[in-house]
Amino acid sequence: MTTSDPDATQPEDAPLSAARSPRKAVLASIGAAAVLVGAYFGIVHLRYALAHEETDDAQVEGDISPVLPRISGYVTRVLIKDNERVEAGQPLIEIDVREPGLRVGAASAALETAKSALDTASALLADARSATAVAEANSAAARVASEKAASDLARDTRLFSASAITDRQLSDSQAAADLARARLEVAQRQVEAARQEAQVAEAQVRQARAQIGQRESDLDYAKLQLTYTAVTAPISGVVSHKNVEPGQYVQSGQTLFDITSDSDAWVVANFKETQLARMRPGQAVEFTVDAYPGATFQGRVDSIAGATGARFALLPPDNASGNFVKVTQRVPVKIVLAEKPDPQRPLRPGMSVDAAVESGN
Repeated sequence: MTTSDPDATQPEDAPLSAARSPRKAVLASIGAAAVLVGAYFGIVHLRYALAHEETDDAQVEGDISPVLPRISGYVTRVLIKDNERVEAGQPLIEIDVREPGLRVGAASAALETAKSALDTASALLADARSATAVAEANSAAARVASEKAASDLARDTRLFSASAITDRQLSDSQAAADLARARLEVAQRQVEAARQEAQVAEAQVRQARAQIGQRESDLDYAKLQLTYTAVTAPISGVVSHKNVEPGQYVQSGQTLFDITSDSDAWVVANFKETQLARMRPGQAVEFTVDAYPGATFQGRVDSIAGATGARFALLPPDNASGNFVKVTQRVPVKIVLAEKPDPQRPLRPGMSVDAAVESGN
């Protein structure tokens, strides 16, 4: 019978055990390192979360200016294309100038007519003033004649009492005095009539001058309307949503397209109301844009809205009606860039943003 010697197998198992020991040590080291790395990043992430308020409910905002004509008319030329960059004041659209040009001509002719009316009224006023002066001179002469006739009558009356003159001579003096007094009354009435005519002439002059002012205003307005036939860019930016072609009839105030400013952009982040306790204007912000993976932008909190976003909705919720369910509200926070926009990574309104505000511990 053959018996097995336990010591006979040891030489074969020894190398295998020796090989397993370093492998276990390596695996143990890797596991420990993984635990340490995980703990490190967990602590870093925890500290970051404690010092920051984050949200992915954010987007880029910017100035979007609608382009609309100030007058109605047919479009003769469209000088831009969709998505083309334009400068402020650059001509974009031309509207038919013929009708506004005719209005300028009509207003100019009306102004000349008003000026002619003023010349006529001024001439009539000069004549009325001359007539008034003549009437006043005649009245003064008639007053002198009337006073002389009255003096002669008084003298002849005394003479007649002394039987120095005849009754006929006294009657002649009386008639002369009456005639002089009547002529004086006529002269005075002529003065009044001449003065009234002068007042009417003065009113006509004032009316003609006012008419000239009105016609000048009409002409200026017509010229202003003529300048509106050239529609220019209100701001510098990119043409978007173009909706106009040559030959199209456009109405005053009709939106033809929009211009999106490329020189100024900001972020509106809708943070939960529970995240606002430590948030203040001026705090640093880091944010990423979905359009540019791996790129981080720097900014700062500019301001916090005075009400939740729901308050500005078309139909804001009323918690006092129906079955009340408490919902955490969001408050818009405006974030401005800390540096000039990168032309290689333009921020366009509507882009999705992940924002983190450094609110402190």
